[in-house]
Amino acid sequence: MRVIGQLHDTYIICEARDGMILIDQHAAHERVLYEQLTRRAENLQVPSQALLVPETVELGFREAQALEDLMPHLLELGLEVEPFGGGTVVVKSIPGFLSGREIRPLLTEKAEAAASTPGPADPQEVLDFCRQRAACHGAIRAGQTLTSEQIQTLLRQLDECGNLSHCPHGRPTWLRYDIAMIERGFRRVV
Repeated sequence: MRVIGQLHDTYIICEARDGMILIDQHAAHERVLYEQLTRRAENLQVPSQALLVPETVELGFREAQALEDLMPHLLELGLEVEPFGGGTVVVKSIPGFLSGREIRPLLTEKAEAAASTPGPADPQEVLDFCRQRAACHGAIRAGQTLTSEQIQTLLRQLDECGNLSHCPHGRPTWLRYDIAMIERGFRRVV
């Protein structure tokens, strides 16, 4: 494939041998991060970054309790969270790729989901959900301008994924428009 450029700083346009491919940069990067987290968890490599100033997050009592039950599993993702009293938790370390990103929405979302689930949470489902959300929160955003090098790196990383066609939520990462479809659209062939 030959990279042509970006469309609306959201889609990467590529020329393929038999047509054109549009890649959703957020969905593609989300897939890459999700698979990297999964591989690292399987190899017990916890890529985390300690925060210079731990961040406190206020939760409801039920949400804080549900999150407290999950804390050992979150540590496997490089996310070190501890109770801080009442409904407050303190975040001491985060996965490296979330550096500079807001951690509060990820924790709040996970705590709310865990609190609304009846019965004890399945640790593997919790970890998978956390990987999905962490990948989403850490991924390149729609509307973000990428350099040629960043595009090439993202495409190389996507090529290494086991499932490069969909993000962890099931959205497609790319769409293909074959040359015949394009030519029919412009009525170059009948």
